[in-house]
Formats: sequence, C-alpha cells, structure tokens
Amino acid sequence: MDRLLANQHGVISRDQAIRSGLSHHQIRSLLERGEWTRLDASVFAVRSAPPTWQRQLSAAYLSRPLAVVAGRSAGRLHGFPGFRPGRPEILAPFPANARSPFARVIRSRHFERIEIVEVEGFRVTSVAETLLTLSLRESWDTIERVIDDQLAAGGLAVSDFDPIFERLENARQRGLPMLRRIVGDRREDAYQPPTSELERLLYRTLASDDLPPFARQIPIHYQTLDATVDAFVPSWKLIVEGDGRRWHTRKADFERDRLRDNAAASAGLQVVRFTYQMLRDNPARCRQVLIETGRWRKTG
Repeated sequence: MDRLLANQHGVISRDQAIRSGLSHHQIRSLLERGEWTRLDASVFAVRSAPPTWQRQLSAAYLSRPLAVVAGRSAGRLHGFPGFRPGRPEILAPFPANARSPFARVIRSRHFERIEIVEVEGFRVTSVAETLLTLSLRESWDTIERVIDDQLAAGGLAVSDFDPIFERLENARQRGLPMLRRIVGDRREDAYQPPTSELERLLYRTLASDDLPPFARQIPIHYQTLDATVDAFVPSWKLIVEGDGRRWHTRKADFERDRLRDNAAASAGLQVVRFTYQMLRDNPARCRQVLIETGRWRKTG
C-alpha cells in the first residue's frame, strides 16, 4: 500500500484501501488518530502528504469511478505551453454527477471510445482527445497554438483526429466546428488559395480607418538580400506579409522566413505575418494585432 500511496501523491480511495487489506474499522481508526485525512466520502490522504496540485488531481481522479484527467489538467500533464496548475479537470462517462468538490467534471456520451494514455502515473486523455475537451471553452488562438506546437514537436499527427471526427460525425458539440477547421487547414491536401484571394483578404484587412496608408508589392533592399513584400506601412516601418502556404510547407520554409525577418530587423523594420486562415477566419483580430504593433512602433 505504501507504494500505491507514493504513486498517488499520498491519496487513496476506500476501495483501494480495502483491496490492500485494511478493514473499515482500521480505516476509521486511521482517520480518528489523524494519520489520514478525509478528502471526500471515500477518498483519503495521508497526513504527511503535502497539499500539492498533484494531490488534488489524484483526489479528483479517484473520487469518480472510471474518471480520467482531461481538459486543462491534461494539457498541463502533456506539457502544453501556458497551461498552469489550477482546479483539476476530469472526464467521466455520461450521466455521471457533474458536481465535485475537487474538480470540474466534463461528461462524455462516448467515454468508452476515448483514447487514454498514461502520463506521470495518471490516466489521461490523449493529446488529440485533450484538444477536443479544450475546444469546449478555449479560444481559437489557444487551440491553434497548441496544435501547431504539438505537430512541430511530433507529439501529434493530423490523423490522430480522424477517430474523433468519425465518432462525432453528427454531433453538435460546442468547439467542434472550430477544431475541424483548424485541423483541416493542416492536412496535406488542405486548400491552398490563389495569390489573388490571399491578397484580397490581406488588403481588405489593411484598408481600415484605424490604420495608416500602406503600399502594395514594394521591393525592399536589405544588405543581405532583396525581396518584394506584400504590404508596407511607411509611417510604422512595418512589413505585412500574407502566407497562403499549407502548414507543412510553412514549417519547411521556417528557416528562410526567419532569414528574411532578421534582415528586416537589421534595417529597423518590423515584420508581421498572417496566414490565410487568420485572414479568412479572424480579420478583426489581425487588424487589432496591426494596431497594437503600430502603437509600439510609434512609441518605441
């Protein structure tokens, strides 16, 4: 039992304690002597176990039969950037009780088909399944950033989402259309817009009363290379580029893009890049990025 407690950050369920050989009377005695602390009706912690986030996660995890770690807690265990310890989040089969003193409980009608992996001793939704639960309430920017980071690091493949989309083919779940769109844009056969369509979206975003005048298709002469940029805002010394390449092509051209950006920086110019998907799906956010960048350029 000591090994079990160590693996579970000092937390144990009543059923586990009984399977380990303790009687109900012995459990009651441990609680009365203060050697164990009751965390829930059937979940206990040893007195020496510090009240860490992992202990709280173990308590939440053990308080629901079959539950697995999901949502932001799973994101934390998978190492998603920006995901900090917080209120534990678990996934349980529907119609489990959605209320818990320890955790936010996410319920699924397809629990038995969800891919589960083990991370740091916890049963956790896989990377793709975690992104599905996160899409219920996280923003487009957050989901897109995590997917790109995981794809680049090799922790995720686009095909990992295929069983999820097949399972939820007719579902009307919040966040699912967004997830389909983001994943679809990263497939090998994703739509690649013609230059004219990309430029139309870019110039429409730039043509705002909140932004200063810009010039189209301007040749820029750097010390190390010459290039023609999609748009240039002279008053901000700001280059704005539209990128219609497929995701895997952008990844392959990463070094070349950084070379151009570094050359621009050495000439005192700032570069902002928008993908076709950004310009198509969230032009208001693209415009706001330009406004905020320009504000810093004017005060810098």
